[in-house]
Amino acid sequence: MTTAPPRPADDAIAPVSVRGTRSGNLVELLEESARAHGRLDRTAYLDESGEHSFRSVYEGAGRAAAAFAAHGLGPGSRILIALPDGIDFVRAFLGAVRIGAVAIPVNSMFHPDEMARAGRIAEPAAVVAPPELEGLFTAPVLTADRLSRGGGAVPPYADCAPRTPAFAAFTSGTTGDPKLCFHTHADAEVLDRAAGRAIGVTEDDVCYSVPRMNFAYGLGNSLFFPLLRGAATVLTARRQAPADCLALLARHGVSVYYSQPTFFAHLLAHPDAEGVLGRLRVAVVAGEVLPRALERRLRHLLGERLLNVYGTTEIGHALLANGAGAYREFTLGRVLAPYRLRIVDERGRPVAAGTEGRLELAGPTIGPGVARGSDVPLRTAPEEWYATSDAATADSDGFVTVHGRLDDVEIVGGVNVHPGEIEDRLMEHPAVKEAAVCAVRHDNGVSALRAFVVLRAGVDARPQGVRQALLTTARTTLTWYKVPEDVVFVASLPRNHTGKLLRRAVRARAAGGSFQP
Repeated sequence: MTTAPPRPADDAIAPVSVRGTRSGNLVELLEESARAHGRLDRTAYLDESGEHSFRSVYEGAGRAAAAFAAHGLGPGSRILIALPDGIDFVRAFLGAVRIGAVAIPVNSMFHPDEMARAGRIAEPAAVVAPPELEGLFTAPVLTADRLSRGGGAVPPYADCAPRTPAFAAFTSGTTGDPKLCFHTHADAEVLDRAAGRAIGVTEDDVCYSVPRMNFAYGLGNSLFFPLLRGAATVLTARRQAPADCLALLARHGVSVYYSQPTFFAHLLAHPDAEGVLGRLRVAVVAGEVLPRALERRLRHLLGERLLNVYGTTEIGHALLANGAGAYREFTLGRVLAPYRLRIVDERGRPVAAGTEGRLELAGPTIGPGVARGSDVPLRTAPEEWYATSDAATADSDGFVTVHGRLDDVEIVGGVNVHPGEIEDRLMEHPAVKEAAVCAVRHDNGVSALRAFVVLRAGVDARPQGVRQALLTTARTTLTWYKVPEDVVFVASLPRNHTGKLLRRAVRARAAGGSFQP
Protein backbone atom coordinates (compact mmCIF):
# COMPACT_ATOMS: atom_id res chain seq x y z
CA MET A 1 0.00 0.00 0.00
CA THR A 2 1.29 3.46 -0.89
CA THR A 3 0.22 6.51 1.09
CA ALA A 4 0.71 10.17 0.30
CA PRO A 5 0.89 12.90 2.93
CA PRO A 6 -2.05 15.12 3.79
CA ARG A 7 -1.98 18.61 2.34
CA PRO A 8 0.16 20.77 4.66
CA ALA A 9 -1.44 23.66 6.50
CA ASP A 10 -0.17 27.24 6.15
CA ASP A 11 2.70 27.87 8.56
CA ALA A 12 3.83 31.44 9.10
CA ILE A 13 6.49 30.33 11.57
CA ALA A 14 8.52 28.27 9.11
CA PRO A 15 11.65 30.15 7.97
CA VAL A 16 12.75 30.95 4.46
CA SER A 17 14.90 28.49 2.55
CA VAL A 18 18.69 28.44 2.58
CA ARG A 19 18.28 29.15 -1.12
CA GLY A 20 17.24 32.65 -0.09
CA THR A 21 20.47 33.34 1.81
CA ARG A 22 23.62 34.77 0.27
CA SER A 23 25.78 31.76 1.06
CA GLY A 24 23.31 28.87 1.14
CA ASN A 25 24.79 28.05 4.57
CA LEU A 26 22.47 26.64 7.23
CA VAL A 27 23.98 28.80 9.98
CA GLU A 28 23.36 31.97 7.98
CA LEU A 29 19.73 30.88 7.60
CA LEU A 30 19.42 30.34 11.36
CA GLU A 31 21.05 33.65 12.31
CA GLU A 32 19.21 35.71 9.72
CA SER A 33 15.92 34.12 10.77
CA ALA A 34 16.57 35.17 14.39
CA ARG A 35 17.46 38.69 13.28
CA ALA A 36 14.47 39.04 10.96
CA HIS A 37 12.07 37.98 13.73
CA GLY A 38 13.66 40.19 16.39
CA ARG A 39 14.82 37.22 18.48
CA LEU A 40 18.52 37.96 18.93
CA ASP A 41 18.12 39.15 22.52
CA ARG A 42 15.61 36.48 23.51
CA THR A 43 16.72 33.42 25.48
CA ALA A 44 17.70 30.54 23.23
CA TYR A 45 19.24 28.11 25.75
CA LEU A 46 19.37 27.45 29.46
CA ASP A 47 22.04 25.10 30.78
CA GLU A 48 24.16 24.64 33.91
CA SER A 49 26.13 27.79 33.06
CA GLY A 50 23.07 30.05 32.80
CA GLU A 51 20.92 31.62 30.09
CA HIS A 52 22.17 32.25 26.57
CA SER A 53 20.55 34.56 24.04
CA PHE A 54 20.27 33.87 20.34
CA ARG A 55 22.85 36.61 19.82
CA SER A 56 25.36 34.92 22.14
CA VAL A 57 24.75 31.57 20.42
CA TYR A 58 25.80 32.94 17.03
CA GLU A 59 28.63 35.05 18.44
CA GLY A 60 29.97 31.91 20.15
CA ALA A 61 29.56 29.97 16.90
CA GLY A 62 31.59 32.67 15.15
CA ARG A 63 34.42 32.33 17.68
CA ALA A 64 34.37 28.55 17.25
CA ALA A 65 34.47 29.01 13.47
CA ALA A 66 37.50 31.30 13.85
CA ALA A 67 39.27 28.70 16.01
CA PHE A 68 38.54 25.97 13.49
CA ALA A 69 39.80 28.11 10.62
CA ALA A 70 42.98 28.94 12.57
CA HIS A 71 43.68 25.19 12.69
CA GLY A 72 43.37 24.90 8.91
CA LEU A 73 39.84 23.47 8.91
CA GLY A 74 37.34 24.49 6.28
CA PRO A 75 34.86 23.23 3.68
CA GLY A 76 34.60 19.45 3.70
CA SER A 77 36.60 18.93 6.92
CA ARG A 78 34.99 16.40 9.23
CA ILE A 79 34.85 17.57 12.85
CA LEU A 80 33.89 15.03 15.51
CA ILE A 81 32.08 16.64 18.47
CA ALA A 82 32.39 14.60 21.67
CA LEU A 83 30.70 17.02 24.07
CA PRO A 84 27.65 16.58 26.31
CA ASP A 85 24.50 18.60 25.64
CA GLY A 86 25.14 22.22 26.54
CA ILE A 87 25.94 25.60 25.03
CA ASP A 88 29.49 24.45 24.17
CA PHE A 89 28.05 21.68 21.98
CA VAL A 90 25.71 24.14 20.20
CA ARG A 91 28.49 26.63 19.47
CA ALA A 92 30.90 23.93 18.28
CA PHE A 93 28.28 22.37 16.00
CA LEU A 94 27.24 25.70 14.47
CA GLY A 95 30.84 26.87 14.18
CA ALA A 96 31.74 23.75 12.22
CA VAL A 97 28.77 24.12 9.88
CA ARG A 98 29.49 27.83 9.41
CA ILE A 99 32.92 27.13 7.86
CA GLY A 100 31.47 24.44 5.57
CA ALA A 101 32.83 21.55 7.62
CA VAL A 102 30.77 18.46 8.45
CA ALA A 103 29.82 18.33 12.14
CA ILE A 104 29.66 14.77 13.50
CA PRO A 105 28.23 14.52 17.03
CA VAL A 106 29.13 11.45 19.08
CA ASN A 107 27.91 10.19 22.45
CA SER A 108 30.15 11.86 25.04
CA MET A 109 29.37 9.04 27.50
CA PHE A 110 30.78 6.30 25.28
CA HIS A 111 33.11 3.73 26.78
CA PRO A 112 36.68 4.63 25.69
CA ASP A 113 36.82 1.67 23.29
CA GLU A 114 33.59 2.80 21.62
CA MET A 115 34.78 6.40 21.47
CA ALA A 116 37.99 5.32 19.77
CA ARG A 117 35.97 3.24 17.29
CA ALA A 118 33.81 6.28 16.51
CA GLY A 119 36.96 8.21 15.72
CA ARG A 120 38.18 5.50 13.38
CA ILE A 121 34.84 5.45 11.56
CA ALA A 122 34.46 9.24 11.26
CA GLU A 123 38.10 9.80 10.23
CA PRO A 124 37.90 13.41 11.43
CA ALA A 125 40.35 16.22 10.72
CA ALA A 126 39.78 17.42 14.29
CA VAL A 127 37.88 16.44 17.43
CA VAL A 128 36.14 18.70 19.93
CA ALA A 129 36.37 16.95 23.28
CA PRO A 130 37.58 17.29 26.87
CA PRO A 131 41.38 17.03 27.15
CA GLU A 132 41.19 13.66 28.93
CA LEU A 133 39.95 12.05 25.70
CA GLU A 134 42.91 13.23 23.64
CA GLY A 135 44.68 9.88 23.69
CA LEU A 136 41.72 8.12 22.03
CA PHE A 137 42.09 9.90 18.67
CA THR A 138 44.74 10.31 16.01
CA ALA A 139 43.26 13.69 15.03
CA PRO A 140 44.06 16.83 17.06
CA VAL A 141 41.69 17.54 19.95
CA LEU A 142 40.32 21.06 20.46
CA THR A 143 38.66 21.79 23.79
CA ALA A 144 35.51 23.84 24.25
CA ASP A 145 37.63 26.41 26.11
CA ARG A 146 39.90 26.72 23.09
CA LEU A 147 36.92 27.30 20.80
CA SER A 148 35.50 29.95 23.13
CA ARG A 149 38.66 32.05 22.72
CA GLY A 150 38.35 32.15 18.94
CA GLY A 151 41.32 32.59 16.66
CA GLY A 152 41.36 35.95 14.90
CA ALA A 153 38.74 37.31 12.53
CA VAL A 154 35.46 35.41 12.29
CA PRO A 155 35.36 33.79 8.85
CA PRO A 156 32.39 34.47 6.56
CA TYR A 157 29.74 31.83 6.04
CA ALA A 158 31.14 29.23 3.68
CA ASP A 159 29.31 29.10 0.37
CA CYS A 160 27.25 25.91 0.20
CA ALA A 161 24.90 24.29 -2.26
CA PRO A 162 21.65 22.86 -0.85
CA ARG A 163 23.10 19.35 -1.16
CA THR A 164 26.43 20.20 0.51
CA PRO A 165 26.86 17.96 3.59
CA ALA A 166 26.46 19.90 6.85
CA PHE A 167 26.37 17.17 9.49
CA ALA A 168 26.41 13.41 9.91
CA ALA A 169 24.84 11.18 12.54
CA PHE A 170 25.94 7.75 13.70
CA THR A 171 23.53 4.87 13.33
CA SER A 172 23.91 1.35 14.69
CA GLY A 173 22.72 -0.22 11.45
CA THR A 174 22.00 -3.93 11.40
CA THR A 175 25.50 -5.40 11.26
CA GLY A 176 26.94 -4.15 14.53
CA ASP A 177 29.35 -1.43 13.40
CA PRO A 178 27.91 2.10 13.40
CA LYS A 179 27.56 3.92 10.09
CA LEU A 180 27.38 7.60 9.23
CA CYS A 181 24.30 9.17 7.67
CA PHE A 182 25.12 12.50 6.02
CA HIS A 183 22.63 15.38 5.86
CA THR A 184 22.81 18.64 3.97
CA HIS A 185 22.46 22.36 4.58
CA ALA A 186 18.92 22.18 3.14
CA ASP A 187 17.75 19.21 5.22
CA ALA A 188 17.02 21.03 8.49
CA GLU A 189 14.31 23.21 6.99
CA VAL A 190 12.67 20.16 5.36
CA LEU A 191 12.66 18.34 8.69
CA ASP A 192 11.16 21.45 10.25
CA ARG A 193 8.37 21.62 7.68
CA ALA A 194 7.52 18.00 8.52
CA ALA A 195 8.15 17.19 12.19
CA GLY A 196 8.63 20.76 13.39
CA ARG A 197 5.25 21.73 12.01
CA ALA A 198 3.58 18.65 13.49
CA ILE A 199 4.98 19.50 16.93
CA GLY A 200 4.10 23.16 16.41
CA VAL A 201 7.05 24.69 18.26
CA THR A 202 6.58 28.46 18.79
CA GLU A 203 8.43 31.40 20.36
CA ASP A 204 6.38 30.90 23.52
CA ASP A 205 7.63 27.36 24.10
CA VAL A 206 10.32 26.04 26.41
CA CYS A 207 11.66 22.71 25.12
CA TYR A 208 13.50 19.81 26.73
CA SER A 209 14.65 16.60 25.07
CA VAL A 210 15.74 13.46 26.90
CA PRO A 211 17.34 12.11 23.68
CA ARG A 212 20.74 13.78 23.36
CA MET A 213 21.97 15.89 20.46
CA ASN A 214 24.37 13.17 19.34
CA PHE A 215 21.24 11.48 17.93
CA ALA A 216 19.53 12.86 14.82
CA TYR A 217 16.24 12.94 16.74
CA GLY A 218 17.71 14.93 19.64
CA LEU A 219 19.52 17.27 17.25
CA GLY A 220 16.21 18.28 15.69
CA ASN A 221 14.52 18.60 19.08
CA SER A 222 17.15 20.74 20.76
CA LEU A 223 18.85 22.59 17.92
CA PHE A 224 17.09 22.82 14.56
CA PHE A 225 13.47 23.29 15.59
CA PRO A 226 13.97 25.79 18.44
CA LEU A 227 16.55 27.84 16.54
CA LEU A 228 14.36 27.97 13.44
CA ARG A 229 11.20 28.77 15.39
CA GLY A 230 12.47 30.94 18.24
CA ALA A 231 11.79 28.71 21.23
CA ALA A 232 13.92 28.44 24.37
CA THR A 233 15.55 25.08 25.12
CA VAL A 234 16.83 23.56 28.35
CA LEU A 235 20.03 21.51 28.02
CA THR A 236 21.48 19.13 30.61
CA ALA A 237 24.88 17.52 30.35
CA ARG A 238 23.91 14.33 32.17
CA ARG A 239 21.02 11.92 32.02
CA GLN A 240 18.37 12.93 34.51
CA ALA A 241 16.82 10.53 37.00
CA PRO A 242 12.98 10.58 36.84
CA ALA A 243 12.61 12.77 39.94
CA ASP A 244 15.25 15.21 38.67
CA CYS A 245 13.64 15.35 35.24
CA LEU A 246 10.23 16.15 36.67
CA ALA A 247 11.74 18.85 38.86
CA LEU A 248 13.49 20.33 35.81
CA LEU A 249 10.27 20.38 33.78
CA ALA A 250 8.45 22.16 36.60
CA ARG A 251 11.27 24.61 37.40
CA HIS A 252 11.68 25.84 33.82
CA GLY A 253 8.03 25.64 32.79
CA VAL A 254 8.83 23.23 29.96
CA SER A 255 5.97 23.10 27.46
CA VAL A 256 7.41 20.79 24.75
CA TYR A 257 8.95 17.60 26.10
CA TYR A 258 10.59 14.83 24.06
CA SER A 259 11.33 11.36 25.39
CA GLN A 260 11.24 7.62 24.73
CA PRO A 261 8.49 5.24 25.91
CA THR A 262 10.77 3.63 28.48
CA PHE A 263 11.56 6.93 30.19
CA PHE A 264 7.90 7.97 30.14
CA ALA A 265 7.19 4.71 31.96
CA HIS A 266 9.83 5.57 34.57
CA LEU A 267 8.32 9.03 35.02
CA LEU A 268 4.78 7.73 35.52
CA ALA A 269 5.98 5.68 38.47
CA HIS A 270 6.79 8.92 40.32
CA PRO A 271 4.04 10.49 42.50
CA ASP A 272 4.57 13.96 40.96
CA ALA A 273 4.33 12.77 37.36
CA GLU A 274 0.69 13.49 36.57
CA GLY A 275 0.82 17.03 37.93
CA VAL A 276 3.98 17.93 36.02
CA LEU A 277 3.28 16.12 32.74
CA GLY A 278 -0.30 17.35 32.76
CA ARG A 279 0.96 20.93 32.31
CA LEU A 280 2.81 20.18 29.07
CA ARG A 281 1.54 21.67 25.82
CA VAL A 282 2.83 18.67 23.90
CA ALA A 283 4.68 15.50 24.88
CA VAL A 284 6.53 13.86 21.99
CA VAL A 285 7.33 10.16 22.21
CA ALA A 286 9.63 8.30 19.80
CA GLY A 287 12.52 5.87 19.61
CA GLU A 288 10.73 2.55 20.04
CA VAL A 289 7.26 1.05 19.71
CA LEU A 290 4.92 2.60 22.29
CA PRO A 291 3.31 -0.22 24.33
CA ARG A 292 -0.48 -0.13 24.29
CA ALA A 293 -0.85 -0.05 28.07
CA LEU A 294 1.57 2.88 28.29
CA GLU A 295 -0.16 4.71 25.43
CA ARG A 296 -3.49 4.38 27.24
CA ARG A 297 -2.01 5.88 30.41
CA LEU A 298 -0.42 8.76 28.55
CA ARG A 299 -3.53 9.41 26.45
CA HIS A 300 -5.66 9.47 29.60
CA LEU A 301 -3.34 12.10 31.06
CA LEU A 302 -2.53 14.15 27.94
CA GLY A 303 -5.23 13.46 25.36
CA GLU A 304 -4.20 14.72 21.93
CA ARG A 305 -1.29 16.59 23.50
CA LEU A 306 0.58 13.29 23.22
CA LEU A 307 2.35 13.15 19.86
CA ASN A 308 3.75 9.76 18.89
CA VAL A 309 6.25 10.09 16.03
CA TYR A 310 8.45 7.79 13.96
CA GLY A 311 11.63 8.48 12.05
CA THR A 312 15.10 7.17 11.32
CA THR A 313 18.65 8.49 11.40
CA GLU A 314 18.68 8.13 7.61
CA ILE A 315 15.68 10.48 7.35
CA GLY A 316 17.07 12.93 9.91
CA HIS A 317 14.02 13.11 12.20
CA ALA A 318 10.34 12.11 12.09
CA LEU A 319 8.10 11.54 9.09
CA LEU A 320 5.08 9.96 10.82
CA ALA A 321 3.04 11.64 13.55
CA ASN A 322 0.01 10.54 15.57
CA GLY A 323 -1.48 13.42 17.53
CA ALA A 324 -3.78 16.41 17.44
CA GLY A 325 -5.94 16.54 14.32
CA ALA A 326 -4.77 13.17 12.95
CA TYR A 327 -4.95 10.66 15.77
CA ARG A 328 -5.77 6.97 15.68
CA GLU A 329 -5.15 4.77 18.71
CA PHE A 330 -2.14 2.43 18.67
CA THR A 331 -0.74 3.75 15.40
CA LEU A 332 2.12 6.07 14.51
CA GLY A 333 -0.23 8.30 12.57
CA ARG A 334 0.07 9.42 8.99
CA VAL A 335 3.02 10.40 6.85
CA LEU A 336 4.10 14.05 6.96
CA ALA A 337 4.68 16.15 3.83
CA PRO A 338 6.92 16.11 1.85
CA TYR A 339 7.55 12.42 2.59
CA ARG A 340 5.80 9.35 1.17
CA LEU A 341 5.68 5.74 2.29
CA ARG A 342 4.55 2.34 1.15
CA ILE A 343 4.33 -1.18 2.57
CA VAL A 344 5.77 -3.91 0.35
CA ASP A 345 6.10 -7.69 0.36
CA GLU A 346 9.33 -9.69 0.07
CA ARG A 347 9.45 -9.03 -3.68
CA GLY A 348 9.01 -5.28 -3.29
CA ARG A 349 5.38 -5.18 -4.42
CA PRO A 350 2.95 -2.86 -2.55
CA VAL A 351 0.55 -4.82 -0.33
CA ALA A 352 -3.11 -4.19 0.40
CA ALA A 353 -4.29 -2.07 3.33
CA GLY A 354 -3.97 -3.96 6.61
CA THR A 355 -1.35 -6.39 5.27
CA GLU A 356 1.99 -6.53 7.05
CA GLY A 357 5.14 -5.93 5.06
CA ARG A 358 8.38 -3.97 4.92
CA LEU A 359 8.13 -0.21 5.40
CA GLU A 360 9.71 1.84 2.59
CA LEU A 361 10.12 5.60 2.56
CA ALA A 362 10.74 8.35 0.02
CA GLY A 363 11.64 12.00 0.48
CA PRO A 364 14.27 14.71 0.03
CA THR A 365 16.46 14.14 3.14
CA ILE A 366 17.34 10.44 3.04
CA GLY A 367 21.03 9.67 3.57
CA PRO A 368 21.76 5.94 3.88
CA GLY A 369 24.70 5.13 6.11
CA VAL A 370 28.29 4.71 4.92
CA ALA A 371 31.03 2.76 6.66
CA ARG A 372 33.65 5.54 6.84
CA GLY A 373 33.65 9.31 6.94
CA SER A 374 35.83 9.45 3.84
CA ASP A 375 33.29 7.46 1.81
CA VAL A 376 31.18 9.41 -0.68
CA PRO A 377 28.00 10.41 1.22
CA LEU A 378 24.98 8.49 -0.03
CA ARG A 379 21.73 10.26 -0.91
CA THR A 380 18.56 8.83 -2.36
CA ALA A 381 16.63 10.86 -4.90
CA PRO A 382 13.34 12.30 -3.54
CA GLU A 383 11.31 9.91 -5.68
CA GLU A 384 13.45 6.85 -4.84
CA TRP A 385 12.20 4.30 -2.29
CA TYR A 386 14.38 3.57 0.74
CA ALA A 387 13.82 0.21 2.46
CA THR A 388 13.77 0.27 6.25
CA SER A 389 14.19 -2.73 8.54
CA ASP A 390 10.71 -2.31 10.03
CA ALA A 391 7.63 -4.46 9.63
CA ALA A 392 4.51 -2.33 9.34
CA THR A 393 0.90 -2.11 8.20
CA ALA A 394 -1.12 0.84 6.92
CA ASP A 395 -4.90 1.03 7.06
CA SER A 396 -7.12 2.40 4.32
CA ASP A 397 -6.88 5.92 5.79
CA GLY A 398 -3.09 5.89 5.79
CA PHE A 399 -2.55 5.37 9.53
CA VAL A 400 0.61 3.31 9.99
CA THR A 401 1.43 0.72 12.64
CA VAL A 402 5.05 -0.38 13.04
CA HIS A 403 5.30 -3.85 14.55
CA GLY A 404 9.04 -4.10 15.13
CA ARG A 405 12.38 -4.56 13.48
CA LEU A 406 12.97 -7.01 10.70
CA ASP A 407 16.62 -7.20 11.64
CA ASP A 408 18.43 -8.20 14.80
CA VAL A 409 18.76 -4.80 16.46
CA GLU A 410 17.26 -4.38 19.91
CA ILE A 411 15.92 -0.99 21.02
CA VAL A 412 16.36 0.03 24.65
CA GLY A 413 15.35 3.48 25.83
CA GLY A 414 15.11 4.63 22.23
CA VAL A 415 18.71 3.59 21.46
CA ASN A 416 19.65 0.93 18.90
CA VAL A 417 21.72 -1.85 20.44
CA HIS A 418 23.29 -4.68 18.48
CA PRO A 419 23.17 -7.78 20.71
CA GLY A 420 26.13 -9.50 19.04
CA GLU A 421 28.58 -7.08 20.62
CA ILE A 422 27.24 -7.84 24.11
CA GLU A 423 27.06 -11.57 23.48
CA ASP A 424 30.68 -11.63 22.36
CA ARG A 425 31.70 -9.90 25.56
CA LEU A 426 29.78 -12.39 27.71
CA MET A 427 31.17 -15.39 25.88
CA GLU A 428 34.69 -14.32 26.76
CA HIS A 429 34.03 -15.85 30.19
CA PRO A 430 35.42 -19.39 30.28
CA ALA A 431 32.23 -20.82 31.82
CA VAL A 432 29.95 -19.53 29.04
CA LYS A 433 29.15 -21.73 26.04
CA GLU A 434 26.47 -19.62 24.35
CA ALA A 435 24.74 -16.30 24.98
CA ALA A 436 21.77 -14.44 23.55
CA VAL A 437 20.69 -10.93 24.49
CA CYS A 438 17.29 -9.39 23.83
CA ALA A 439 15.10 -6.61 25.12
CA VAL A 440 12.28 -7.49 27.48
CA ARG A 441 9.47 -5.17 28.50
CA HIS A 442 8.22 -5.11 32.06
CA ASP A 443 4.58 -4.66 33.05
CA ASN A 444 5.18 -0.95 33.71
CA GLY A 445 6.32 -0.42 30.11
CA VAL A 446 10.05 -0.14 30.84
CA SER A 447 12.28 -2.07 28.43
CA ALA A 448 15.67 -3.48 29.40
CA LEU A 449 18.20 -5.99 28.14
CA ARG A 450 18.34 -9.52 29.48
CA ALA A 451 21.07 -12.07 28.74
CA PHE A 452 20.28 -15.77 28.35
CA VAL A 453 23.37 -17.90 28.88
CA VAL A 454 24.16 -21.57 28.32
CA LEU A 455 26.99 -22.75 30.57
CA ARG A 456 29.65 -25.20 29.60
CA ALA A 457 29.34 -28.79 30.84
CA GLY A 458 30.36 -29.32 34.42
CA VAL A 459 29.47 -25.81 35.61
CA ASP A 460 26.90 -25.38 38.36
CA ALA A 461 23.51 -24.54 36.79
CA ARG A 462 22.99 -21.53 39.08
CA PRO A 463 26.44 -20.07 39.78
CA GLN A 464 25.91 -16.68 41.33
CA GLY A 465 29.60 -15.95 40.95
CA VAL A 466 29.46 -16.36 37.17
CA ARG A 467 26.37 -14.16 36.95
CA GLN A 468 28.05 -11.40 38.94
CA ALA A 469 31.24 -11.68 36.91
CA LEU A 470 29.33 -11.35 33.62
CA LEU A 471 27.40 -8.28 34.80
CA THR A 472 30.58 -6.69 36.15
CA THR A 473 32.32 -7.26 32.82
CA ALA A 474 29.41 -5.68 30.96
CA ARG A 475 29.31 -2.66 33.27
CA THR A 476 33.03 -2.00 32.98
CA THR A 477 33.45 -2.54 29.23
CA LEU A 478 30.19 -1.35 27.65
CA THR A 479 28.16 1.85 27.51
CA TRP A 480 25.39 1.83 30.14
CA TYR A 481 22.47 1.13 27.81
CA LYS A 482 24.19 -2.02 26.51
CA VAL A 483 24.46 -3.59 29.98
CA PRO A 484 21.92 -6.39 30.65
CA GLU A 485 19.84 -5.95 33.78
CA ASP A 486 20.14 -9.66 34.52
CA VAL A 487 21.62 -12.97 33.37
CA VAL A 488 19.35 -16.00 33.13
CA PHE A 489 20.97 -19.43 32.78
CA VAL A 490 19.18 -21.76 30.33
CA ALA A 491 19.71 -25.30 29.02
CA SER A 492 19.76 -24.32 25.34
CA LEU A 493 19.03 -21.53 22.88
CA PRO A 494 16.69 -21.81 19.87
CA ARG A 495 18.58 -22.38 16.62
CA ASN A 496 17.70 -23.43 13.09
CA HIS A 497 19.05 -26.46 11.24
CA THR A 498 22.23 -24.63 10.26
CA GLY A 499 22.92 -23.58 13.84
CA LYS A 500 21.93 -19.94 13.39
CA LEU A 501 20.41 -18.32 16.47
CA LEU A 502 16.69 -17.65 16.03
CA ARG A 503 16.42 -14.19 17.54
CA ARG A 504 12.67 -13.90 17.09
CA ALA A 505 12.29 -17.13 19.03
CA VAL A 506 14.55 -15.76 21.77
CA ARG A 507 12.39 -12.64 22.03
CA ALA A 508 9.17 -14.67 22.00
CA ARG A 509 10.37 -17.02 24.75
CA ALA A 510 11.65 -14.12 26.82
CA ALA A 511 8.36 -12.25 26.49
CA GLY A 512 6.33 -15.35 27.32
CA GLY A 513 8.50 -16.45 30.23
CA SER A 514 9.07 -19.85 28.60
CA PHE A 515 12.84 -19.95 29.06
CA GLN A 516 13.43 -22.55 31.73
CA PRO A 517 16.71 -22.82 33.66
